[in-house]
Amino acid sequence: MDQAVTFAFRPLPSSFAAEAVGLDLGVVDENALRVLVDAWRRHPVLVIRGQDLDPAEQLAFSRSLGALDPAPPFDVENSALEGFPEIAVVSNVKRDGKPIGGLGDGELAWHSDMTFLPSPPVACVLHARELPPTGGDTLFLNLRAAWRGLPEDLRRRTEVAQIFHDRAYTSAGTLRNGAEPGQGTWHKVRINDPVSGEDSLLLGRRRNSRVAGGDGRDDGALLEALWQHADRPEYIYRHAWRPGDVLLWNNLVTMHRRDAFAASARRLLHRTQIRRLDRRWEWQGASAA
Repeated sequence: MDQAVTFAFRPLPSSFAAEAVGLDLGVVDENALRVLVDAWRRHPVLVIRGQDLDPAEQLAFSRSLGALDPAPPFDVENSALEGFPEIAVVSNVKRDGKPIGGLGDGELAWHSDMTFLPSPPVACVLHARELPPTGGDTLFLNLRAAWRGLPEDLRRRTEVAQIFHDRAYTSAGTLRNGAEPGQGTWHKVRINDPVSGEDSLLLGRRRNSRVAGGDGRDDGALLEALWQHADRPEYIYRHAWRPGDVLLWNNLVTMHRRDAFAASARRLLHRTQIRRLDRRWEWQGASAA
């Protein structure tokens, strides 16, 4: 039977997140991918539970969506899974006193990944392998909805604004390996999403960012107003992880953050980062961020 008709989507407690029920990412075919991407255009956060992907299977699924980046270093010398340079290990586990991955066990602030690059990754795939008994939830914020909900006066100011994305610090507030403060990239605050074709905010992370208005001058009031508007409960989905969960999210039109968890507990996830979409899945005529 065609896999495209063997699974369905269940809305989650937020209009921009949904769960794919009955889907096995280890054997996903072209027709199933088309159904999945169509749902992803509407729901920039997709949850697929009960998966047991080995690293090669996670890479195969991720590559079916687009070209991958190497694992970023996060706040460690090397976060890559041994033998799989495109899979980053997100973990607080240590082996022989040395972290096996990055980002530890502390709280992570709101951010989109790697927006300090001129062309940030479009998407991320995160697969839960080991989880603490409590804590470590991941929250997502819908920047497409935040853009649609902007008051008219704030929208007019945002249309011509740019935001600076500093690469120095991770979302944990730690200095990124090899980075110095003040390095980064300017992006438009209003972008067009290559997945859905919709307009969205692109805020990155609050720490050390700044906004320039249409006259090119720093506009701290605009930056503060955008964050106060965006960080609202109606734009947020909270994900309580279960072992085997896979999350696929649109990195450009969402932000995410993580709750802290006990340092004595083990948490281990494998993450792939999609640099750009395969042309099959791009929204026709969408511009890059």
